[in-house]
Amino acid sequence: MKQTFFKHARPVFLAGCADRLNTFASFRAVTPIPRDAVLYITASTFYRLKLNGILIAFGPARTAKGYARVDEIPLGTYAYEGTSEIVIEVAGYACASLSTVRQSSFLITELRTNNSILLTSEDFTAYEPSQKLREVRRYSYQRHFGEVWDMRNGNALLDSDRRPLEVLDLDITFLPRTAPYPYYGARTLTAASSVGTLTYDETRPYRANPYSVFPLPDGWGSFDQNSIRFNPYQWISRHRQAPKSGTCSLPVTLRENEYAIMDFERIECGFMQATLCAYEESEVILAFSEDGAPEQFSFTNMNAETAWVTLLAKGQKLCQTTFEPYTFRYVMVAVKRGAITLDALGVIGYTYDMRDAAIPACDDPVLNAVCRGAARTFAHNAVDLYMDCPSRERAGWLCDSYFTAKTEYALFGKVPLEDAYLENFRLYRNEGAFPDGVLPMCYPSDPEPYKNGFNKFIPQWNMWYVIELADYLTKRNPEVDRELYRESVERFMAFLKGYENEDGLLERLPSWNFVEWSSANNWTWDVNYPTNFLYAKTLESYYRIFGDERDLKRSREVQKTAEAQAFGGEYFMDHAIRDENGKLILQKDSSEAGQYYAILFGDIDLSAPKYRELYRLVTEVFAAKRRAPKPEILEINAFIGVYLRLEALQKLGEYDLLLRDIKEFFGAMEVETGTLWEYRQRNGSRDHGFASYALVAIQNALKHKHDKQ
Repeated sequence: MKQTFFKHARPVFLAGCADRLNTFASFRAVTPIPRDAVLYITASTFYRLKLNGILIAFGPARTAKGYARVDEIPLGTYAYEGTSEIVIEVAGYACASLSTVRQSSFLITELRTNNSILLTSEDFTAYEPSQKLREVRRYSYQRHFGEVWDMRNGNALLDSDRRPLEVLDLDITFLPRTAPYPYYGARTLTAASSVGTLTYDETRPYRANPYSVFPLPDGWGSFDQNSIRFNPYQWISRHRQAPKSGTCSLPVTLRENEYAIMDFERIECGFMQATLCAYEESEVILAFSEDGAPEQFSFTNMNAETAWVTLLAKGQKLCQTTFEPYTFRYVMVAVKRGAITLDALGVIGYTYDMRDAAIPACDDPVLNAVCRGAARTFAHNAVDLYMDCPSRERAGWLCDSYFTAKTEYALFGKVPLEDAYLENFRLYRNEGAFPDGVLPMCYPSDPEPYKNGFNKFIPQWNMWYVIELADYLTKRNPEVDRELYRESVERFMAFLKGYENEDGLLERLPSWNFVEWSSANNWTWDVNYPTNFLYAKTLESYYRIFGDERDLKRSREVQKTAEAQAFGGEYFMDHAIRDENGKLILQKDSSEAGQYYAILFGDIDLSAPKYRELYRLVTEVFAAKRRAPKPEILEINAFIGVYLRLEALQKLGEYDLLLRDIKEFFGAMEVETGTLWEYRQRNGSRDHGFASYALVAIQNALKHKHDKQ
């Protein structure tokens, strides 16, 4: 094991449990803590640090397999006079996911001053708290396990839960935390928006498995359904709600089959916290959602078990906080059995610290609202890496990151989170999960089984990695040694070279080809022209990083060939397929997104007479909401079509159209949730990282309009 951050500490965990599914461990020590004491700490999968019962930190920042990022926490700042109690809880999930890498669970920590080591991992007493149930449903296949807490014996660590400690021999390389430390701002509600009763209704439609749309891959890691005692999502779904009162100040008393709906009025991200008092032995379900209404709770349609359970003894009062961060606007507190008083409900935020953010301001109230929503969306999706959403997945997807990185730079003029995010991909080592040279589509993550013998990856998303990297190394952080990235880029470019056809275009790329969330994804076989325009941009980016003129020349060749083959006289077609004689035949299928790929990456001059009709379509017909029918060209979806359009309008200098589209597409979102969404429709995440790019587009438009004055 490579020792760099720890002088004497070694990784530990509950004996025999380092690779056991969903193991929750607590490590406790009572010690004096000098004012200059610093705690060095990291773990797998996540840790929560409490000092004298107060949350101090949640971590670590996620990174590549075989690595761990070390947090340095000035613990003396928070310590009592005399002795203090340190409790470190570790969720060792030991399962596959899209939000972390599966590896052995461990904790390694060292408390020290400049002069001495005060504690190491081996000095802690280890527990397996009986309060947190192990055999529970997964929250989603992209994340890990849900939370069921049995607090009937209190929330203190029990002697009966003590376990022997095991020192582990793990091959770990320690890294510094590059991402900024998160912001833990708290918010507490003082009233319920409605109170009502629940009635079982066997006719109500429900999902026995809330993530059945995305079934768990074999070997992904889960418990047999027969061993799972609690199904809160199911229980809420099968009960009809009957409101009996409106706004009601807390505390509020709830008996069996009664509920209160709490409305935060905007989406919040963090650790949910409920203060409850039980009159009888009680089972309480706290369901949460980004969708719904103050008087009628409904789950967001996003394939995740967004509910947790706590069990209380008669007469018990406690303040219960979720271990994991969640995302919600509405929370239903429902009593399945027993009777309780709900004294308080709140959230401890887990976000990027936005106190120094430069959020654009303008005279238009809608644009100002979109900027506010974009900034909150960024904060929720940029804690330790760029995420797609802070709810269902918390996964670090390429392509999404191309847009989110621009937001970080616009807000702060620096990109410490992008530093960490791209380093994670650079450190990835392919252990045979993908063809040589291919990177995961999101990371840290585990390879997901797919068809045709491949694990799932997106060739186009690997191209976006190269494109983002070129901007990062030449614009946002040119001080970084680009040679660090040479291997990851060159190996991927060699992979693409193997799929060039006789015309020099990419053909029949394997695995999941992704152009946009629309039927345009059905047109990726044999030769897809949006993909080849993207390939031209990738080759140009390769040149920008390493300076080989041959790559720039190849980029121009791909542009010219793709343009010559795909342009149909008025606009671009999406694909060509080979006939029985092996000849490529251009198809009539065309997407609006495909036009933007050509405009952005095809060296297309829309002022030329040849493209007069395409320019008219872009400026007079296409829009965030289409101005006139054009059924022969498939309309864009939110991702990535809308964002390609925003980029294209900037390239064309159409800033008034740009601001119009932003207001039409995003304006109502901020009003409803305070965030920007994955889709224009009311499904999926309503708080999606790439959507924060709207702020960048607004900022660029305002700067351009200011410069013209």
